[in-house]
Amino acid sequence: MTERDAAGLAALGIDIGGTKVAFALVDADGRELAATRLATEPERGAEAVLGEALAEARAAFGTTLGGADAVGICVAGQVGPGGVVLGAPNLGWDGAPLGEITTRLFARRAVVMNDVHAAAWAEWRGGAGRGVEDLVVLFLGTGVGGAVIVGGRFLRGCTGTLGELGHVTLVAGGRQCHCRNAGCLEAYVSGWAIEARAADAIAADPAAGAGILAAAGGSGGEITAEAVAAARDAGDPLARRLSDETGMYLGAAAVGLVNGWNPCRLILGGGIINGFPELVDATTRAIEAHALPAAARVVTVSRAALGNHAPSIGAALMARDGTA
Repeated sequence: MTERDAAGLAALGIDIGGTKVAFALVDADGRELAATRLATEPERGAEAVLGEALAEARAAFGTTLGGADAVGICVAGQVGPGGVVLGAPNLGWDGAPLGEITTRLFARRAVVMNDVHAAAWAEWRGGAGRGVEDLVVLFLGTGVGGAVIVGGRFLRGCTGTLGELGHVTLVAGGRQCHCRNAGCLEAYVSGWAIEARAADAIAADPAAGAGILAAAGGSGGEITAEAVAAARDAGDPLARRLSDETGMYLGAAAVGLVNGWNPCRLILGGGIINGFPELVDATTRAIEAHALPAAARVVTVSRAALGNHAPSIGAALMARDGTA
């Protein structure tokens, strides 16, 4: 990395997940200058994990790290004022004062945010949402999260947790979600939901599930969303049906989001979209067929552009911009 790059360095972004920590050094123009990652054990606690993150950042980025005047931390969970974790089931850090811990360890201004909020900010600033002032972002992975930007303003809600679009009820009295509700969007289109729906379908008709089981490694293998996607690619009818049904559920939810928020762009991202890219077209068709015409005619559905680096890039940008 050159001295000129170091001079333009603005912030460090850290994406903390249940199994990994991803880092990004981002310059004043929002470009990712360097990145690295490490495995993590969240059960050791926030203080230990962030201490290890600091050591890794120093080892990976050296003196260049000194050019970053802010650090952004994002987690898969709800974050309240002051960077206190309100709920993060993959980490088990409820109540952890991440803002205070990060500021103390890194000795610089620190902000903490939800990982999908961070990814949405990155996509808005330099990805699929660039140049658009009204957009909705929906990320489908292990869970489902989102963000809403209206008039160029990132909406946060009363406690800063606006965007839990995966926990909007899609089917009253429907499938049990991992939250305390039933029928949530997440219970139908997330990674764990696709796995559960596939398992139920195979239990009801074992012969029809042969293709998915083969993709999962045999009858003793674990049924995953990846196995469903692989079976679908191989032409398996049950896997195709599950994919089509997922598109139906996601499309129905998208119609509500488009009608409710009137975005110019709906961005879809996350591991499920990567594995089932046909969901983007299915969502577009549903909006064209069922959304209110005034909203449907202006919205475009786009796939997220920044991939797995979006949360760490967005965390750095939000820290630099002072928006979290």
